[in-house]
Amino acid sequence: MAVIIDSLLVGVGTIPGWIVFSIAMAGAVATSDARGHISDEAGAAASVGLFAGWALLFIGAAVVWLYNIYLLGRDGATLGKRWMKIRVQTRDGVPLGFGKAFLRELVKGILGGMCFGLLYLWPLWDAEKQGLHDKVFGTHVVPA
Repeated sequence: MAVIIDSLLVGVGTIPGWIVFSIAMAGAVATSDARGHISDEAGAAASVGLFAGWALLFIGAAVVWLYNIYLLGRDGATLGKRWMKIRVQTRDGVPLGFGKAFLRELVKGILGGMCFGLLYLWPLWDAEKQGLHDKVFGTHVVPA
């Protein structure tokens, strides 16, 4: 559930980009003639707006994602993990640190993209209830 909450928060970070993107699209449609042709000036303005919207989408998602990684490295819990009252720690019981948290989330994203079911179902048959990414980095998810 914490993964879903964190994903939704990353989505919230993209809202400014979607707003700029939508305004640029609406402006392009509003300036088109009856046949759907857009003037060069309106097309250039729409292109700039679309680029700015895509850039804000990426930046917003990246900022929230990196903030969650910062929290994971510092305290062992992203915003979603805090709300679910769990945290990630090493075998020694300490938070991961930013570098290890960043690599853990990167590997988790790559593995999740390649083999979604395997990544999230792994704890069901693992004796220590670790995800595959937790096995790689020697981390455990524990109650906070």
